[in-house]
Amino acid sequence: MNIKKFCETYQFGQVKSISKLSGGLMHKMFKVKTDKGTYAIKVLNPEVMSRKEAYTNFVISESISNLAKSHGITVSSALSIQGEYLTKLDDYYYMIFNFVEGKTLNDKEITINHCKKVGQILSQIHSLNCQDLKLENKRVNYSRTYDWESFVKNPNFDNMSYKEEYLKNYKKYYSLLQRANERFNKSNIAVSLCHNDMDPKNVMWNNNQPIVIDWESASLSNPYREVLEMALCWSGFLSGNFDESKFAAVIKEYIKTRPIEHERYNTICGNLVGRLGWLKYNLERSLGICSSDPEEIKLAISEVKKTINEINRYLELTGTMYEILCNLTKRANHNYDEIVKKIVQNNSLLKGKKYEFIDAGFTNTIYKVDRYIIKICTDERNEPRFENEIEFYKKNKNNPYIPQMYFSDTTKKIVPYYYEILERVEGKTLYEIWFKLSHDERVDIVKKIIAIIKSFHHVEVPYIDFKKYIKDKIADLISECNVNEDLFINLLEMCNIYFKENKLGLIHRDLHFDNFIYNDNKLTLIDFERSIVGAIDYDFRILSRYKETPWLWASCKTDMLTVETDYQDLMQMFVDNYGGLKEIPYLNERLKVYEIIDLLNEYRKTKKEPQLENIKRKVKELLK
Repeated sequence: MNIKKFCETYQFGQVKSISKLSGGLMHKMFKVKTDKGTYAIKVLNPEVMSRKEAYTNFVISESISNLAKSHGITVSSALSIQGEYLTKLDDYYYMIFNFVEGKTLNDKEITINHCKKVGQILSQIHSLNCQDLKLENKRVNYSRTYDWESFVKNPNFDNMSYKEEYLKNYKKYYSLLQRANERFNKSNIAVSLCHNDMDPKNVMWNNNQPIVIDWESASLSNPYREVLEMALCWSGFLSGNFDESKFAAVIKEYIKTRPIEHERYNTICGNLVGRLGWLKYNLERSLGICSSDPEEIKLAISEVKKTINEINRYLELTGTMYEILCNLTKRANHNYDEIVKKIVQNNSLLKGKKYEFIDAGFTNTIYKVDRYIIKICTDERNEPRFENEIEFYKKNKNNPYIPQMYFSDTTKKIVPYYYEILERVEGKTLYEIWFKLSHDERVDIVKKIIAIIKSFHHVEVPYIDFKKYIKDKIADLISECNVNEDLFINLLEMCNIYFKENKLGLIHRDLHFDNFIYNDNKLTLIDFERSIVGAIDYDFRILSRYKETPWLWASCKTDMLTVETDYQDLMQMFVDNYGGLKEIPYLNERLKVYEIIDLLNEYRKTKKEPQLENIKRKVKELLK
């Protein structure tokens, strides 16, 4: 590049001084003083500009910034040279701007007021009418897959300062990217003009007034994705200083004029696509795959380290972000406040105490009141299960491993719902801690789980024909799914062998890590709506599937913290430490039958052909 030649060629004057500006992660930015003025000159990354769509994208972005300027938004737009915003000189593309007096803010300097202002500006940008620009709505469906293992095999990998961190984390990226793709596609509904990179480094402040710079990523995009990402950036997240109040301030100001209506949680998860893509790009740059520039390689190494850390912190914040967003956008679940008020007023344990909705129930509505939980069955279809749980608590009231039930009501006299008042159990779900534990710590947790479920498995129960129970389930499902073919008939026949012997007990039937609360080395099991008398190994039907899809039973808070690589040895830990389990004949085959039943039940609801093919494959493998 030759900035002096560029200025002289296009009559911006004789260069007096050149100083590099910080902030650019892909392109290089310089402050240039000439005898005609002071400019900011961007020298574009040659690798980026070699992409066929790059030039057009820059032209479009500058058209958008000029549209924003015409509607009163203070921006920094590229100067036109012979009618063009980009100019090629020798082997480099250049863009030139009038130098903007002002400064960008660091996390400590950003206030709630700054967050409100950028939230307001973003709402204005998203409201711009861009019909005259005739932009193409390039809605994409991602199916990105990256070979994360290939970077480990690169000859330069061992010399990278991020080696240890990458080795600790990269295996989970396969699962995370697959699910992030799916969530991105589900949330990719709304579209508007977006800046797409309005983080603190791209907003200059002059006399406390914002000037939006660097519009190169501007396009038609999903506005909800951008507002969430921008709120995160302005909250201090990028430097590890997340501030909930700043995050909320951006969104609260934004929704004053533009509601956030669609796919809130999928939008949050879908935003991981960009971070994983950025990680992959910087791995390639740092390892010399797509760059040989020493300065660029050094920057990329730093970005890899930062992005690995950022992805981990983002995963732990998904639940918090979702909760804030739901509270600000007034989720429908909060419509039960009046119901809870009546319950509180009519119960001596709760009277006079404050109540608060918590987003914790898959099938019921949950409120916390002091040291109690009010669990309300707001779906009439779930009432039989709700009654089942009440009976379970009554029969097991002295069990030290479960919460105490203080009161239950199925009369609907006070409120038109079944409800129960339970002991509030403090702590984290096992999903929240499992990914952080060592192997030995995980074995210790498994032993605690075994102690809990043995307290139910060993109680005296009436006889049931469990073989018939399983065969009837399969028969009903293959009939409802219209898959009455020899493969499934043979499965029914084999069940006569697999389920000839059954060790019966009282089973939870919904054992997953969101139903275990861990606090100060104590483990508590909750949610007994599905409890039945059955074979004790039936209690492992969900946990045995964690090897492939552990996140299916996670809440919004822990969904993206949960990857299958952390659960490969889980079922074996149970077999090794639960003596009665390893003695069950055909244990592995029985667990596979339970999985097939669950998968058939899922297929019955969706009727998606790939699901059925997967089920058939599993049945064939079982019957070999």
